[in-house]
Amino acid sequence: MRLFLRIWIAAILLLVSGSIAVIAQSFPPPQGYVSDFANLFDPTTRSSLESRLELLSKETGTELAVVTVITLDGDSIEGYAVRLFDEWGIGQAGSDNGVLFITALAERQVRIEVGYGLEPVITDGRAGRILDNSVLPSFREGDYASGIVAGVDALEAFIRSGSPPTFVEENPFRGLFGDLETLFFSIGLISMYMISWMARSKSIWLGGIWGALTGIVLGLATGNAWALLGITLGLTAVGLFLDAVVSRNYQTRTSSGLPTTWSASGGGFRSSSGSSSFGGFSGGRSGGGGASRGW
Repeated sequence: MRLFLRIWIAAILLLVSGSIAVIAQSFPPPQGYVSDFANLFDPTTRSSLESRLELLSKETGTELAVVTVITLDGDSIEGYAVRLFDEWGIGQAGSDNGVLFITALAERQVRIEVGYGLEPVITDGRAGRILDNSVLPSFREGDYASGIVAGVDALEAFIRSGSPPTFVEENPFRGLFGDLETLFFSIGLISMYMISWMARSKSIWLGGIWGALTGIVLGLATGNAWALLGITLGLTAVGLFLDAVVSRNYQTRTSSGLPTTWSASGGGFRSSSGSSSFGGFSGGRSGGGGASRGW
């Protein structure tokens, strides 16, 4: 019983001390639109970025704050970003049109925190793709300034356009398989089994349907509307042709009494030609007679 009480009291004290630490956490005042507390920018880059963000605020009303810190002092970057965002009051009151782009050097963490008013434009998916495609490649090479500038470029473009993402851009297939290479491998593996079904069907429509579905998935994964249309139409045609080939070969092998398994039929692409029960001729020799023509 005493051990239980000690554990209970220790847990309460731990929670209270953690809460006090969070409440007591204070932030330095902002240095401008760019608060480079970790000294990641040279003076020229910092001045240029500050001017850009000031102009963005004047022309659109959106306040984009770029912050670098050496450490989060044991906090998560999500919690740190929310408290910093609220304490500084980034964005216009009532519009909540602010964005915080924060980098923590020691923890190797970066985050884009978005105000409520901009969430329809800078969605979670868009923010993640900006980090993945624009920021992290430079960060992994140790070039933090270039990564942040590239991230600001992408954020500014979306803010100025004011356009929410389309379904093609913000679709559930993006990132579902991690990358396009994995997606290609998965579809290829499934297609190997689909071919056996195509071969046994009496029409070529199954191949067309599978090609169309594959094209839609790959097109959505690219996030590009033209790619969606082009890949879908192209793979539909390929699927129809593939189904026609394997179906014909399957029927030919079946009528010839040949095996139709995957390995025996070369994946469905080998017909009966080159394989028969003929054992050869009986050993006769030519006498030299006959005729030839040229043209």
